Amino acid sequence: MKKALLSLGIIAALTPALASAADGYIGGSFGRTEFNISSSERADLSSIGVSVEDDSDQGFKVFGGYRYNKNIAVEAFYADLGDLELWNGSIGINSAVDGYGLSAVGLFPVSEQVDLFAKVGMFHWSNDLSSNVGYSSGDDGTDITYGIGAAYNMETVSIRAEMERFDIGGTDVDMISAGLSINF
Repeated sequence: MKKALLSLGIIAALTPALASAADGYIGGSFGRTEFNISSSERADLSSIGVSVEDDSDQGFKVFGGYRYNKNIAVEAFYADLGDLELWNGSIGINSAVDGYGLSAVGLFPVSEQVDLFAKVGMFHWSNDLSSNVGYSSGDDGTDITYGIGAAYNMETVSIRAEMERFDIGGTDVDMISAGLSINF
C-alpha cells in the first residue's frame, strides 16, 4: 500500500509539469489480470501438495505521459496486478503483485481520432506473500513489460483499451484493461 501511495504521489507531483506541456496526459484504467502458470509449474506445485486456487483477479493502473510527436510518447505508471491464490488443503497463500514502471510508446494514427499503439518498458515489481497462518514474505525485482492497444481521442479525453504483459521474476502476468486519459 505504501508503494501505491508513493507512486500516486509521484504522478500527482508530475501533473503540473504535464499540464503545462501541450501534449501531456494522465489517466487510469481498470481490467482483468491473469497469472500465466504453466502446466509444468502446476505439476510441480501439485507434487508438493499445492494447488492454484485462483489465477485471475482485477487490476488497475494509473499513468501519466508525454507525447513528443504523432508517433512517439513516453509513459510512467503504477500498476496493481491483483492476487494469485494458492492452497495446500489447510494453508492458503496469497501473492499480491504491484509496482511502477516507465514505457516507450510507439503510436500509429489510423485516423484523426484513432491511434493504435505498442509499448515496451521496465516494470519494478513487488510480490508480497501472506498466508492464513501468519506467514509473510516478499520479493521484488525489475523486469520487462510490453503491450498493444488502441485509443479513441476526443479533444481533451481519450478512451483506451490495452493488453499488456508484465514479467514478474519469470512468471508472466497479463492485463486486459479499459481506461480514460485526460489530454493537456
